[in-house]
Amino acid sequence: MIDPLGKLLTEIRDDPAVAALTTRVRGGEPAPGDSAVPFGRFVVLVRLGTQRAKRAPVQEVRIVVRCYGSTYGDAAALYGAVSDAIHNVGPRIGATGVLIHRSFDDIGMGADHDPDTGQPHEDGVISLFAATQVVTA
Repeated sequence: MIDPLGKLLTEIRDDPAVAALTTRVRGGEPAPGDSAVPFGRFVVLVRLGTQRAKRAPVQEVRIVVRCYGSTYGDAAALYGAVSDAIHNVGPRIGATGVLIHRSFDDIGMGADHDPDTGQPHEDGVISLFAATQVVTA
């Protein structure tokens, strides 16, 4: 199966509205220094899991998005930009042949703070439908 997380990460990072707020978009966990005081904006994407279609080379991938900010409002604004960048977008093929049929902002999970650093973040779940194999154009 193909993991579309890298393609999604690049799309979010390169979106003009997101890039105006931050270019720090990470997969898996924050990079060293992301949570340094004073708090800055950054995004972390974590794959929750996949479900393959039974008879077609397609998968549904669910990804949690955590948008960190200096305040709860700042984190919510960043989440809004990320949501706009990926909601109901598709189809598209990445340079490496990753095909995403469509992506959606599936559900907002609200605001919280990081238990280790205290930094505010706004969370949600992205649902995307992607091919399970590389596609050539």
